Amino acid sequence: MGTRAKKSTIGGFMIENAEFGYTPNNLKALRQKYGLTQQAAADLIGTNIATWQRWEAGIELKSHADMPHMKWIQLLQNLTM
Repeated sequence: MGTRAKKSTIGGFMIENAEFGYTPNNLKALRQKYGLTQQAAADLIGTNIATWQRWEAGIELKSHADMPHMKWIQLLQNLTM
C-alpha cells in the first residue's frame, strides 16, 4: 500500500503535501499563486515587508517569526474577496 500525498485547499488553491493552515511554505505558495510580491502581500494586510519576509523565512532560520493567526485569516479573506 503506497502513501498518498496530502492536499490542502488554501484560498481556493490546492497545495500538495501542505500542512494545514499557515506555514512559511504555504504563505509563499499562496502569495505566488495570486501573483503578489512580498511588498504587495504585506500591504494587503497592513504590515511591512520585513515582517512578511520573517513570516516566509524557513523555521530553521534565525530570522523566522510565526505569522499571527489573525493575519493569516485576514490574508485569506482579502484574497478570496
